[in-house]
Amino acid sequence: MQSSFTFELDGESLRVDGEPVNRTLAEHLHRRGFGRENRFHRADPWLGGAPLILLDMDGRGRPALRSVDSALIPLPAAAGRRFWSAEGLVRRAGRGEIHPAFALVDSHPELECSWAGRARILTALFEGYYRPDLQLAGQLNDQLDGCLSRTAHYGALRDVAAELFAEAQQRRHEAQLSAQAQGREDDFEQGRVDVFGDEFSALLAGEMPEPEEFSYVDPGKRRYYRPHTIVELAKLLAQFPKGIIVGGSAGLLERDSRDADWDCLISTEGVGDLRALYDQGDRWDVGAAAPLTSVNEMIGRQYPALAKALRRFASRPIRNRVTLGGCLAAARADDELAPAIIALDAQVRVISMDGERDIPVARFFEGNGRTNLRPSEVVADILLPRFTGETLKARGCRTRFADSYKAASRREMSAGGVSAGFAVELDEAGKVTQAWIAYGGVADRPYRARETESALAGKPWSEDTIFGILSQLSREIQAAPGAREPKPGLTEDELEYRRQLVITLLQKFYYQHPKADGPPVELGVINEFLRPNRRLYQPSGSA
Repeated sequence: MQSSFTFELDGESLRVDGEPVNRTLAEHLHRRGFGRENRFHRADPWLGGAPLILLDMDGRGRPALRSVDSALIPLPAAAGRRFWSAEGLVRRAGRGEIHPAFALVDSHPELECSWAGRARILTALFEGYYRPDLQLAGQLNDQLDGCLSRTAHYGALRDVAAELFAEAQQRRHEAQLSAQAQGREDDFEQGRVDVFGDEFSALLAGEMPEPEEFSYVDPGKRRYYRPHTIVELAKLLAQFPKGIIVGGSAGLLERDSRDADWDCLISTEGVGDLRALYDQGDRWDVGAAAPLTSVNEMIGRQYPALAKALRRFASRPIRNRVTLGGCLAAARADDELAPAIIALDAQVRVISMDGERDIPVARFFEGNGRTNLRPSEVVADILLPRFTGETLKARGCRTRFADSYKAASRREMSAGGVSAGFAVELDEAGKVTQAWIAYGGVADRPYRARETESALAGKPWSEDTIFGILSQLSREIQAAPGAREPKPGLTEDELEYRRQLVITLLQKFYYQHPKADGPPVELGVINEFLRPNRRLYQPSGSA
């Protein structure tokens, strides 16, 4: 077991020796005097920690450049990894290696702001430049999450981003035409073509090595393990029952490991099977250690309700690290992803040395941050059914509507006051065969309103039906575990507002989805969610 390790930052190998396992990468960099204006000192309560660029792996196992929140990365998780900072990219520009993102930002005085804000902007634009999928309106907002500033003009930033990403897409289109002419179309589709002719593009065209198996012990004898296989992971869980599971590592800070009774951190990041997404035909098996970004890239278009919830979760540097399994295992009462996953009729698969078992997500939570995970068990996969015409017919229904909602004080980096996930399945006569109604932020756990769901069954999907069950829904939510207990920091008026949101969000779901008596209405929802496939631009020379 090692007592030191190295990682690479801006092309320089940095050695770590004798650091606590639960120190974050941001804390380490600050202690070493790294970062202009002390930007690694502490995380911004509204924007998160200082971002870095990480050479990571996408959902298909290909290299990807991801912006990551350095305040959410345990220091040992950096072992053997490659990072770049805004400071390092600026130094490259000083040597004449000026990236298009930097050139555009420098030419727009409307983007003048503090160095911390400028670093966020440069990191977001740099990552977006190398994203092959960044073409749609909603993706532009997604890429710029976390770039708010008191001085930089956000409208100008969107214009700069659209211009930069249009240039990148045009160059990608030209590279595709060239690859087709050379008979290398498969290489292009697999990401093995150097599109931009620079160091970073060459990295993306290469192979991404698997994270090395790694273990580290600090001076206090606390340990960090990064196993490679599920079997090794299960053995460690049995060996260290007080160990803390870390995937994307957000759970480390949520559990406040500095004070908890624990002896080691066990990372799921090196287990390839837990980072992958598998198409099983009738369902998707989503690895619990897959970052939220990879989940959205791989299956977002097949599950729009989940994609919508993912796009509004925190900021992109956080989504690039936080995992779906970690979110569910944290069992937050205000979890904004769980209601959408419940509406998709999903299950979690948990494993241990004793075997595996599947649990409906709606029954996974036991309240006040607890789940029904047994000792030495860990979430391995989230199982999402596929709702094809054949599967719906087998369930005795004609169509299925699903959507997710989040009521929060602002669009990004704001936990939902109330979040919701809804789904209904209708038969040929337009009657409800089954419904899913789930909320976060209204009880001591993500809560499914089963009594109201039962009341909907067999009734027509109509305004009269919806209005007829609202009072029952309100009573059921108010009787949910922990619903009447005072929430820290909330007044009685704020609690009453949340109770009203329970009703309002269900009404919004009804009015925004097709019905026999007319088209859906917008009701103030952001256009990117109603029409997520609207293109920002079309590369010149394409059809």
